[in-house]
Amino acid sequence: MAKKQTFGDKQKKGAADFKMAKLVYSVKSEKTNAWKFVEKNVRIPNGENDVDVLKKAMTAQGK
Repeated sequence: MAKKQTFGDKQKKGAADFKMAKLVYSVKSEKTNAWKFVEKNVRIPNGENDVDVLKKAMTAQGK
C-alpha cells in the first residue's frame, strides 16, 4: 500500500534557497517605433532585497 503524502512532505521536497520573479518591461523598437514587451525570469536568493536584485537585472539588460 502506498504511503500518503502530506502537505509538509511536499514542502520539504521542493525546498529552495531562492525565489523566482518574472521581470516584464517595454522597449521601443528603433525600426518600427512599436513597443515590445521583454520578459525575463530572475532568481532572487533568500536574504537579498527583491527590489535591488530586480534593479540589477534591469541595468544588466541595458535598460
